[in-house]
Amino acid sequence: MDKKTTHNSIFCYECGLKINGNGYFIIDELPVCYRCLFGEVEPISIYPIGRVIEKDDEGISRVDLFPYQQKFMYKLEEEERITIIYYLHKTDSIITIFNRGKDRKGKKVGVFASRTPKRTSRIAVSEVSLVRISGNSIYVRGLDAFIDSPVLDIKASKS
Repeated sequence: MDKKTTHNSIFCYECGLKINGNGYFIIDELPVCYRCLFGEVEPISIYPIGRVIEKDDEGISRVDLFPYQQKFMYKLEEEERITIIYYLHKTDSIITIFNRGKDRKGKKVGVFASRTPKRTSRIAVSEVSLVRISGNSIYVRGLDAFIDSPVLDIKASKS
């Protein structure tokens, strides 16, 4: 048996300790516990304000904010570009060093020197064009989030 699993238990590749629950990431195909990744810091709480609902054939995405969030949208329709911060809820593994590009033939880089969704923070940022707003639905062009991605925040982009 290897360092990854023993009798259905999972052990951290870095420290060798047994991992309880889902407190780990798969990094370079090996389990690494949160303690090794993040140290002794306490996790923080972030609550979503909405979700990515759909993306049409023209590349326009619909983001629905939760009803109570609508009061924070005052004058948002006047912005041409906005920044959407969202959670990468479908990230399953991380590769520390890889070649950039869809064909993986570009420059060799680490996660922080890339735009890969496979990162430990699971937080992503997209600057998008605001198409229109209808109620608590925001329609944007250029959002690279998956359907059902939790939206964490929206900000006016710098001009």
